Amino acid sequence: MNQRPIVKITSTPLDRCLDGISLLLLIAFFGITVFYYASLPETIPTHFNAAGEPDAYGDKVSIFLLLGIALLIFILLRYFQNKPHLYNYPTTITEENAQEQYGKAMRMMRILNLATLVILFYLQFQTIQTALGNAEGLGSYFMVIALVAGFLPLLFLLPSKKKQRISK
Repeated sequence: MNQRPIVKITSTPLDRCLDGISLLLLIAFFGITVFYYASLPETIPTHFNAAGEPDAYGDKVSIFLLLGIALLIFILLRYFQNKPHLYNYPTTITEENAQEQYGKAMRMMRILNLATLVILFYLQFQTIQTALGNAEGLGSYFMVIALVAGFLPLLFLLPSKKKQRISK
């Protein structure tokens, strides 16, 4: 692999806002998990089928597994968000385009982090509500919404790539 330039990218207000919302969501994730833990029954849903219905159950301590996964993903995406020279790009990265390409890629990682946290937060909240008898699962549209949210960061980046090819 050719050596890509390493340049410092300055965060925009939007970037800082995305980071802040992600951090607040992670704190809320921790908060609802701890808040509801004592009131959960000993057995809670641990898996849902494609229709959003619970199909596996486990001990209530397993509620912390999803929190751990969310924390790990948050940390990893934050770490790699600041290493855009390691990403795979559809165009050659040069000194001239590195600032723009890295900035867009870093924003895409921020959006991916936020989208992932939203999905996992919803999953945790609905697991708790289902365990408490306030819901019957994730809802029938969860899988569709999760897929759309997962691809949202890519859709953010695609128009600029298409525009870039047309201008060349």
